[in-house]
Amino acid sequence: MQATITSKAYRQYTKHHYAYPMKKMFKRVYKTHGFRKVVCWLIANYIRLVHYTSRKTFAIEEAAMPYMKGELPSLYAFWHGRLLLMPMLCPPKRQMHVLISTHNDGEIISLAMHNFGFKTIRGSSTRGGGGAAVRVVKALQEGDNVSITPDGPRGPAMKLQPGIASIAEMVKMPVVCVTFSASRHKRMHSWDRFMVALPFGRIYYNIALAPANATREVLENTMVRITEEADRQYAIV
Repeated sequence: MQATITSKAYRQYTKHHYAYPMKKMFKRVYKTHGFRKVVCWLIANYIRLVHYTSRKTFAIEEAAMPYMKGELPSLYAFWHGRLLLMPMLCPPKRQMHVLISTHNDGEIISLAMHNFGFKTIRGSSTRGGGGAAVRVVKALQEGDNVSITPDGPRGPAMKLQPGIASIAEMVKMPVVCVTFSASRHKRMHSWDRFMVALPFGRIYYNIALAPANATREVLENTMVRITEEADRQYAIV
């Protein structure tokens, strides 16, 4: 006698016997350091591919030029949603440190940054990140550059957390505000609407300088302004 099985029962059977084991195996592989290094190598080279195959415009305020040329050290700030191409704007001559959260995706970002020769500081400039803030100040005082995403790691998007303004005031340094927009891109359905630029398009880099004594409000307004200016180049809302 031939047994019959409903489609719903069959889906449950295959899910239990095939999907779950595969998912568990992928999680184990994903957690390995070697797999993550490969993923980060791919991410780093995708960033290079996008940058070098795109037509680029650099809008740099005159006051920011000495910092972008590497003549002076500074803090660099960019929104989490515009993080992708920021490694391509690293000034010459000075070591770049990137402040990266201890959140789950922090290790991936950290390994990707290492592909560009950057050093990383794990922690937060605000939430219990006293140790990280000390290392940021030390790097700046030694003449290096430090990059921070002041709305990360969980947002709200394009809302500046107080840490970066406090650090800038402490070390008496201005903040170089950096962003980009892309004519060809995809937006992720994440809290920051992460912009994934695509190859063979146009990239608009926009860079401004906020003074060392800038308030949190002034710094946030500067970063919002340059992002909106960049987006207007390609009629992005």
